[in-house]
Amino acid sequence: MLIIYKSSRNGILEIRENFEKSSWINMTAPSKEELQYVSQLCNIPIEFLEDPLDLEESARIQYDEDTNCTLIINDFPTIDVNNHQFDSYITIPIGIILGKDYIVTVCNQSINSLENIIKKNVNTSMKNRFALEILLSISTKYIEKLKLLNKQRLKIESHLRDSLTSKQLYDLMDIEKSLVYFLTSLKANAVVITRLFRTNSVKLYEDDKDLLEDVRIEINQGIETTELYTRILDSITGSYSSLISNELNKTMKTLTLMTVFLTLPTLVFSFFGMNVTLPIAVNEPFSWIITLVIALIFVIWIGLTLWRKKMF
Repeated sequence: MLIIYKSSRNGILEIRENFEKSSWINMTAPSKEELQYVSQLCNIPIEFLEDPLDLEESARIQYDEDTNCTLIINDFPTIDVNNHQFDSYITIPIGIILGKDYIVTVCNQSINSLENIIKKNVNTSMKNRFALEILLSISTKYIEKLKLLNKQRLKIESHLRDSLTSKQLYDLMDIEKSLVYFLTSLKANAVVITRLFRTNSVKLYEDDKDLLEDVRIEINQGIETTELYTRILDSITGSYSSLISNELNKTMKTLTLMTVFLTLPTLVFSFFGMNVTLPIAVNEPFSWIITLVIALIFVIWIGLTLWRKKMF
């Protein structure tokens, strides 16, 4: 699917039916026919349109001298559709192609960040500035998703203090996985932004450089926040792992002590229950009391010994 936008005189993006110069072509999960059509009509290398559709494609910037086109690939966060139990996130690439007469964005999924740009007053004829607006919107989206992940972490942590379940631990694992995706993608995006400052294929004016600096600040903030949340999550999971081990040790210790105390009377009763001559007469009316006293003495003796050794 592709939609063509162009700015009006008031800076409002309007949908156009035909390809016009200085317009923005937004492609979402395009077909091969659409890719070929846009490539030929806009004089854009076909690989520039196909590479961002690969979910494993890394963030980068690339220039083609023959067509004078620049490809910028950035990763942006999106909800993991494979996880139906918890709102975890992954990152997928989006391609921004700066052509001679057009700016093209191509991605496998629809992007909320681009929908926010549609509501802004932007000028599609200023392609470089428009591309920076997209990059800034993507960087801001990371901060929003990090705040949501942190709220989910705090909610899980509050429940962990009352009871610990496997589901809560799995949810923490999903948050940790999302943070790994974020940190990897943000660092790759930061490299792209650094290269934009140095490249000659994308001409930047002073206002554009200020906007690019805002993008770099947002990305660095995202990296620092992600690293902080990752350290906090590692501390939480490590602490609760120690608590789980401690509780397991207490349980095993309690079961062991119970086994010891139950084994001693059993040994005494088994000894006096044998069909042989014993110190206590068979016809002694208080023989069972004597047996209980002997068993109790053994239990008290073992109990005192374990207590002195601070076993309980």
